[in-house]
Amino acid sequence: MNVLLISPNGLQELSGGGLYLRSLAQALCAAQGVDQLTVISKDMGNGEIFEFPAHCKRIYLKKNALRDVAARVRLCPTYLMTYRSLLMREARAADVTLFHNSRLGRLMSDIRKKVPGRTYGILSDNVEAELKRQHSGGNMLRQVSNALDTRLIRHAEAPCRSADFMTFITEADRTLFDSHYGMPARTGILPISLSRGEPDAQRLADSAAHPQILFTAHFGFAPNQTALHHFAEVAKAFKESADTPVQFVVAGARAAEMAAPYPCLQVIDNPDPDRMSAAFASAAVYLAPVSWGSGMKTKVAEALSYGIPVICMPNAAVGYEAMLSDERYCEAISVVENVPQMARTLHRILQTPDQGSLRNAASAAFDALYSQASQTRRLELLLLAK
Repeated sequence: MNVLLISPNGLQELSGGGLYLRSLAQALCAAQGVDQLTVISKDMGNGEIFEFPAHCKRIYLKKNALRDVAARVRLCPTYLMTYRSLLMREARAADVTLFHNSRLGRLMSDIRKKVPGRTYGILSDNVEAELKRQHSGGNMLRQVSNALDTRLIRHAEAPCRSADFMTFITEADRTLFDSHYGMPARTGILPISLSRGEPDAQRLADSAAHPQILFTAHFGFAPNQTALHHFAEVAKAFKESADTPVQFVVAGARAAEMAAPYPCLQVIDNPDPDRMSAAFASAAVYLAPVSWGSGMKTKVAEALSYGIPVICMPNAAVGYEAMLSDERYCEAISVVENVPQMARTLHRILQTPDQGSLRNAASAAFDALYSQASQTRRLELLLLAK
């Protein structure tokens, strides 16, 4: 079968959305019965960093302010609406068309009316309207803009119910979507799934002069900006109460800009994939101080893929319930309520004589629960179901 995957994110993007899109694309490439996969995504302007099999066709589309405005004039909260003709042309050549992101629900409905007789699915990674609604900060103009965007997104998300199937990263997101719009006819859970971190790279942390504590994110998003503030507070609290020399490292898009007020942090700004991989490989512990926002935090799974123990706030633990409830893996992830508790837990872990057991538990949890092979099996069940 020919499968078309459409996303507002970039296939070459380093954000959580980009990572999730790549995991979907890689799983679809390996799925039984998929002869051709076409992925339409945002052009990141950095060429082809991540490679894909020959039967995966990639189409990259430009996103800019003009296209964002043009889409919203047409009451659609995604620049992809301005490429509607191209998307319809590709949909006509596909047996199955999948939309990554629930704000593409209206676009899915429009294309389905013009190109009937195919299978249409929504692969969501957040309940987008709820995530946008939580962006309540900023000046009055920003608040008005967010309120209008939330209304547009709700209008765009509602048609997702008419898809042949819809997936969610977490059970919590499925329940939340149901409370807003009602449950689609067929649903599934597609958690974060990634490839393992490079085995050779995983040994870099052991050779570091001082333990490195890592937090990575796209810092253009409000939840991650709040988390960055928490991360800096953890660094300050830890250094005030512990004698252990530790480096607190923050990496990601717009990291330098957003971390400028926090001189206690070491910054890796807009890293390429190799630099990001090296940052993970050098980390002793990964902190996920994300306290709000919906969805499963992709970077937690990425840390586990490198065998890094994780300390996170409850919001960042959403979607990792299977790991937390399994005695074989739960020692590698600690859930804390606030900054002081995160600092104390970090101190305890760094004082643990056998940190190798924590790394082994993190790797084992990743292999069992968040591997690419498991995602492929889940997608096959959705695609091949009658």
